[in-house]
Amino acid sequence: MISADLSVGRSCGAPPRLEPEMSFLENDKIKVGVDLRMGGSITSLVGKPDGRELINNFDHGRQVQMSFYSGPIPFVFNGKQPHPAWKGLGWNPVQSGDWAGNAARVLEHRNSGAEMYTRLVPMQWPLDGVEGDCELESWIQLEAKSVHVRCKLTNRREDKAFYQARHQELPAVYVNGEFARAVTYAGDKPFTGGALSEWVDPGPPWKTFSATEHWAAMIDAKGWGLGVWQPASTIWKQGGVPGEPAKQGTRDNSTGYLAPIALEHIDHNIQYEYEFRLVPGTVKEIRSLVQFWEKGRGLPQYKFEGTRLGWTLRGGVDGGLPLQGAWRVQAQSPVIVLDGPFTFWRAEGALTLKISALVKAQQGRLRVAWKSISSEEPEGSTVFEMPVGGVIRESSFSLKGLPGYKGGLQRLSLRFEALKAGESVEVESVRLEP
Repeated sequence: MISADLSVGRSCGAPPRLEPEMSFLENDKIKVGVDLRMGGSITSLVGKPDGRELINNFDHGRQVQMSFYSGPIPFVFNGKQPHPAWKGLGWNPVQSGDWAGNAARVLEHRNSGAEMYTRLVPMQWPLDGVEGDCELESWIQLEAKSVHVRCKLTNRREDKAFYQARHQELPAVYVNGEFARAVTYAGDKPFTGGALSEWVDPGPPWKTFSATEHWAAMIDAKGWGLGVWQPASTIWKQGGVPGEPAKQGTRDNSTGYLAPIALEHIDHNIQYEYEFRLVPGTVKEIRSLVQFWEKGRGLPQYKFEGTRLGWTLRGGVDGGLPLQGAWRVQAQSPVIVLDGPFTFWRAEGALTLKISALVKAQQGRLRVAWKSISSEEPEGSTVFEMPVGGVIRESSFSLKGLPGYKGGLQRLSLRFEALKAGESVEVESVRLEP
């Protein structure tokens, strides 16, 4: 879950739960298990030789699991209202089950000894006993010291409304209470050995932070715990529920929460996929593995062939997914805003912006904006003129020397201004170059 109120106020105890039906993968470094009576969520993870259980299972909102968000808010099904504590979550299918303890329904599970595959129907977390109008799938493999997980959402909603982008957890990770310290690298020079940021901040609300090396971890007092690598985002959330030292086991309420976050439109028919890795170990071990996985990452580049690639839309509407060779957006207000995903680049290494687009409007006024990784730095922006009419063509813009375009940056935004209702833009690609 993502709300600041989640997992808080559960002192009366967790709802009843079926006896686990476990499926495991194991090597000489790791043992990972999923519970087929909790939607195949990861309910057990042990790093060797440490031997302690990392994953919290107080209720069906914990574990390591898929969780997605969309409208409407509140989400009502056949007259059934959401629990008052969760009505602000809207449409929220969850892999393990719902707040009342109703478990997700596993449709298929295979364990070859090298890979676990699960297909399931999730539950709507805010409601009691309502299945999600979608299917979820997961593929889990062990790769030496890490657990590699691929996830997929296939939506089959009758509600075809285009809802605003919501934060998605990629994934939601809940560890046992003794792993209460969050750690990451949040600076503007990733993988150069810079100092780490570390804190204990249970909330609520959950703490939002930047992880510019694409990883974060929840660790114990000795610096050992669970690391998470998510290549698709640098914005994360963290929190927890404190507890007595004697009550920090897998079924206790005390927990630490960690989730990489992405803003996404979850269309009625979307097939949405992501991957992540889990690493039990020391911070040094976690960071070293991530540095290896991150080798070769280049500047942000996007070609809109089938999906929005993590970009989101305001002020207009598109034709839904899949995209047909370009992202076509029709204006519903004077400004169409296309916001890129949270990532990282350094300004001095990306001085040219190239956009292949067609502006079907009387004016081609484009405001390009960027966001620093520092919350103290204001957003920077500048205005360019794009040609209008004709066919899709590439425009090249110099960012060198623009006020505020400096240091570590994390988000690009394209704002087509001075539009009239019914005018449109078609964007084929966006890329930053040296």
